[in-house]
Amino acid sequence: MALEWKSEYSVGVKEIDDQHKKLVATISGLFQVIDERKGQETLEKTFDKLVNYGIEHFETEEKYFDEFHYEFAGEHKKAHQAFKDKISDFYKKYKGNDVEISFELADFLEDWLLDHLATEDQKYVKCFKEHGLK
Repeated sequence: MALEWKSEYSVGVKEIDDQHKKLVATISGLFQVIDERKGQETLEKTFDKLVNYGIEHFETEEKYFDEFHYEFAGEHKKAHQAFKDKISDFYKKYKGNDVEISFELADFLEDWLLDHLATEDQKYVKCFKEHGLK
Protein backbone atom coordinates (compact mmCIF):
# COMPACT_ATOMS: atom_id res chain seq x y z
CA MET A 1 0.00 0.00 0.00
CA ALA A 2 1.29 3.45 -0.84
CA LEU A 3 0.04 6.84 0.17
CA GLU A 4 0.00 9.64 -2.32
CA TRP A 5 -0.32 13.38 -1.94
CA LYS A 6 -3.86 14.57 -2.54
CA SER A 7 -5.00 18.08 -3.28
CA GLU A 8 -7.33 18.07 -0.26
CA TYR A 9 -4.25 17.95 1.99
CA SER A 10 -3.00 21.27 0.62
CA VAL A 11 -3.15 24.34 2.83
CA GLY A 12 -2.14 26.64 -0.01
CA VAL A 13 1.22 27.53 1.52
CA LYS A 14 4.12 26.13 -0.48
CA GLU A 15 6.51 25.80 2.46
CA ILE A 16 3.99 23.86 4.55
CA ASP A 17 2.65 21.79 1.66
CA ASP A 18 6.22 20.75 0.79
CA GLN A 19 6.73 19.62 4.38
CA HIS A 20 3.44 17.72 4.34
CA LYS A 21 4.52 16.01 1.13
CA LYS A 22 7.66 14.83 2.94
CA LEU A 23 5.48 13.21 5.59
CA VAL A 24 3.35 11.49 2.96
CA ALA A 25 6.52 10.19 1.29
CA THR A 26 7.90 8.99 4.65
CA ILE A 27 4.71 7.10 5.45
CA SER A 28 4.59 5.64 1.95
CA GLY A 29 8.20 4.58 2.39
CA LEU A 30 7.31 2.86 5.65
CA PHE A 31 4.59 0.88 3.89
CA GLN A 32 7.16 -0.18 1.32
CA VAL A 33 9.57 -1.25 4.09
CA ILE A 34 6.82 -3.38 5.61
CA ASP A 35 5.77 -4.88 2.28
CA GLU A 36 9.34 -5.72 1.32
CA ARG A 37 10.18 -6.92 4.83
CA LYS A 38 13.20 -4.68 5.04
CA GLY A 39 15.08 -4.63 8.30
CA GLN A 40 15.79 -2.57 11.35
CA GLU A 41 18.14 -0.13 9.65
CA THR A 42 15.40 1.09 7.35
CA LEU A 43 12.94 1.43 10.23
CA GLU A 44 15.58 3.43 12.14
CA LYS A 45 15.86 5.83 9.18
CA THR A 46 12.07 6.20 9.14
CA PHE A 47 12.07 7.18 12.81
CA ASP A 48 14.83 9.70 12.11
CA LYS A 49 12.74 11.23 9.32
CA LEU A 50 9.68 11.42 11.60
CA VAL A 51 11.61 13.13 14.38
CA ASN A 52 13.14 15.59 11.92
CA TYR A 53 9.71 16.16 10.41
CA GLY A 54 8.30 16.98 13.82
CA ILE A 55 11.03 19.46 14.59
CA GLU A 56 11.05 21.19 11.21
CA HIS A 57 7.37 21.16 10.36
CA PHE A 58 5.77 21.82 13.70
CA GLU A 59 8.14 24.72 14.36
CA THR A 60 7.18 26.20 10.99
CA GLU A 61 3.45 26.02 11.65
CA GLU A 62 3.77 27.20 15.24
CA LYS A 63 5.92 30.16 14.19
CA TYR A 64 3.04 31.32 11.99
CA PHE A 65 0.46 30.57 14.67
CA ASP A 66 2.29 32.92 17.04
CA GLU A 67 3.04 35.54 14.41
CA PHE A 68 -0.56 35.68 13.20
CA HIS A 69 -2.17 35.16 16.63
CA TYR A 70 -4.01 32.11 15.32
CA GLU A 71 -7.14 31.59 17.38
CA PHE A 72 -6.75 27.82 17.80
CA ALA A 73 -2.97 27.75 18.25
CA GLY A 74 -3.14 26.19 21.72
CA GLU A 75 -5.16 23.16 20.69
CA HIS A 76 -3.16 22.71 17.50
CA LYS A 77 0.13 22.82 19.43
CA LYS A 78 -1.29 20.17 21.77
CA ALA A 79 -2.01 17.96 18.75
CA HIS A 80 1.58 18.42 17.60
CA GLN A 81 2.86 17.46 21.05
CA ALA A 82 0.61 14.40 21.10
CA PHE A 83 2.11 13.33 17.74
CA LYS A 84 5.64 13.76 19.06
CA ASP A 85 4.78 11.84 22.24
CA LYS A 86 3.26 8.99 20.24
CA ILE A 87 6.30 8.78 17.96
CA SER A 88 8.49 8.70 21.07
CA ASP A 89 6.40 5.82 22.45
CA PHE A 90 6.77 3.94 19.18
CA TYR A 91 10.52 4.51 19.25
CA LYS A 92 10.75 3.06 22.77
CA LYS A 93 8.84 -0.02 21.62
CA TYR A 94 11.09 -0.29 18.60
CA LYS A 95 14.22 -0.13 20.77
CA GLY A 96 12.62 -2.80 22.96
CA ASN A 97 12.58 -5.10 19.92
CA ASP A 98 8.83 -5.06 19.40
CA VAL A 99 8.60 -6.88 16.07
CA GLU A 100 5.10 -5.64 15.29
CA ILE A 101 5.98 -1.97 15.74
CA SER A 102 6.19 -1.16 12.04
CA PHE A 103 2.57 -2.20 11.48
CA GLU A 104 1.35 -0.17 14.46
CA LEU A 105 3.43 2.81 13.39
CA ALA A 106 2.14 2.69 9.82
CA ASP A 107 -1.46 2.44 11.01
CA PHE A 108 -1.03 5.37 13.40
CA LEU A 109 0.67 7.54 10.78
CA GLU A 110 -1.94 6.87 8.13
CA ASP A 111 -4.78 7.69 10.55
CA TRP A 112 -2.97 10.79 11.81
CA LEU A 113 -2.25 11.98 8.31
CA LEU A 114 -5.82 11.64 7.16
CA ASP A 115 -7.19 13.40 10.21
CA HIS A 116 -4.56 16.04 10.83
CA LEU A 117 -3.75 17.17 7.30
CA ALA A 118 -7.22 16.87 5.86
CA THR A 119 -9.08 18.25 8.89
CA GLU A 120 -7.00 20.00 11.54
CA ASP A 121 -4.57 21.84 9.28
CA GLN A 122 -7.43 23.09 7.11
CA LYS A 123 -8.62 25.15 10.08
CA TYR A 124 -5.70 27.59 9.83
CA VAL A 125 -5.88 28.12 6.06
CA LYS A 126 -8.09 31.21 6.32
CA CYS A 127 -5.89 32.82 8.97
CA PHE A 128 -2.69 32.19 7.01
CA LYS A 129 -4.19 33.50 3.77
CA GLU A 130 -5.51 36.61 5.50
CA HIS A 131 -1.90 37.34 6.51
CA GLY A 132 -0.66 36.91 2.94
CA LEU A 133 1.10 33.58 3.39
CA LYS A 134 1.40 31.67 0.09
